Amino acid sequence: MKRWEKKEKQDSKKFSSSRTKASGSLWYEPGDHKDGVFLYDSKDTITKGYRITKEIWSKLYEEALFSYRIPVLSIRVQDLDLVILSADDWERVKKVFSTSLGKS
Repeated sequence: MKRWEKKEKQDSKKFSSSRTKASGSLWYEPGDHKDGVFLYDSKDTITKGYRITKEIWSKLYEEALFSYRIPVLSIRVQDLDLVILSADDWERVKKVFSTSLGKS
């Protein structure tokens, strides 16, 4: 199994999401995995960094919009796991989380 396949499988299990067919390469099955709220794209690198371009984010954003989900970029840089959301989506998630705890 290739590193990226392993990362997708691990993320799918970690986020309780289902993997998409052909790892998102089909127009009607975007993203690497998804759940009822989020569309995930998983990246893995053994280098010291990963460059997030507007093109990478725009593609994920458009796919998430098409599937009525929030885009999430899950990146592993060496042994560091990160999850990236847009600032607007983070505010929405934060608001839902705060409301569920009875905080404002």
